[in-house]
Amino acid sequence: MPMWPFRRSRASQDAERLLVAVTDASRRPSLFGAGRVPDTLEGRFELMTLNGSLALVRLQADPALAPLAQAFTDQLFRQFDAGLREAGVGDTSVPKRMQKMASAFYGRLQAYGAAITGADQMALSAALGRNFWGDEAHPFASRLAAYAQTVTQAQLAGPAEAMFEAHGWPAPAET
Repeated sequence: MPMWPFRRSRASQDAERLLVAVTDASRRPSLFGAGRVPDTLEGRFELMTLNGSLALVRLQADPALAPLAQAFTDQLFRQFDAGLREAGVGDTSVPKRMQKMASAFYGRLQAYGAAITGADQMALSAALGRNFWGDEAHPFASRLAAYAQTVTQAQLAGPAEAMFEAHGWPAPAET
């Protein structure tokens, strides 16, 4: 018999499944490499932020999914925290780093969300270029923007549960 008498909420269970899907989408090998996203702690954070933002844009489109959006955000930040600790960031530095990461995440969520909901691919590409490479005109930024629009369209066209599966995260176009 479990010592803890409470069952995890449905939102918590779904958030865990969504976090796995977002993480898997963010680890696609085709996103990394020369001329693409650098395979660094920062590059991985940027991809998690992009895909996390895409998930939140979809969840925010349906007010009934607000509990899932909050549970997902909580789990995403717990994963960021764990990643910092695994990377050897000292316990006293983690809160400051998490504060910076939260600020970066929410700034990007706002920029990406506005561009996505406004269907402004140029603004999205510029924001991605600026955040990923410090270069609004980086050649891979436009491909990431196209990927983000494709994912957004696929997710808005189907039920929210599709985001829990790989097919809810269409792969970026290959060149």
